[in-house]
Order: sequence, then C-alpha cells, then structure tokens
Amino acid sequence: MEEISILNTFATARIGNGIGVIALILFGWLALRYANAVRENGDATIIHKVLGSVFALAGGFAGYNWSIEMQNWYVGAANALENLKASGTEISSGSEGFVAQYAGDYVSIADPVALIFWIVVIATVLMSLWMPKSS
Repeated sequence: MEEISILNTFATARIGNGIGVIALILFGWLALRYANAVRENGDATIIHKVLGSVFALAGGFAGYNWSIEMQNWYVGAANALENLKASGTEISSGSEGFVAQYAGDYVSIADPVALIFWIVVIATVLMSLWMPKSS
C-alpha cells in the first residue's frame, strides 16, 4: 500500500467519524431535552426518570467508546505509515510527524478531555432528572 492510499483511507474514515460526532451531539441535546421535559412535567413517573437515566448512561458510554475508536483510527493510520517506512519506502515529512505523534499501541481508554466531557453530560442529565426542582 502506498502512502497516499493510507492517507486517503484515513481521510475517508474521518468522514464517518464526523457523522458520528454529529450523532453524539444530537444524543446529548436529546438527553438534555428529555431530562428537562421530565423535570418540568409534574406527572412524570419514576419510570420516566429511570428510562432517561438509562438513555443518558447508554449514550454517554457510546460516546466514550466513540472517542476511543476515533483515537485508534489515528494510531492505525500512523502504524500503517510506520510499517510502510520500515519496508523501505520513503514517506513525506508530514507523515513522519504524524507517525511520531500517533504511532504505537492502540488505546483502550479515551483521552481525559473526552472522559471529562462525557462525565459532565451524564451528570447534567442525571441531576436534571433526579434532583428536586427548586421553587
């Protein structure tokens, strides 16, 4: 595989990642809307709160996993470029920098910023669902 093929595959994968990010933004908005509706509705039952909590936790977990997957696309592309160079093929200086920054072992935990983001989203939804409404 040539350098340009690796980079094109990486770029194509990022399109899907971008669509996934949009889906996660919509999830966050929907979870917060649902929590607000339950909070404002005087007739909401415990089932509404439990279902909203499950939705928030499941979506937050999916978002966290998506963060890991996105990181691993970078690692995979960098490792492919590194293997190409190891086979004796010359790669560009931009690819050299990419390899220096991202090549290595695949990650199993998201970066701290993604972790903090998903904790805040989940906590906000759960607080809206379960904390008493102030008068």
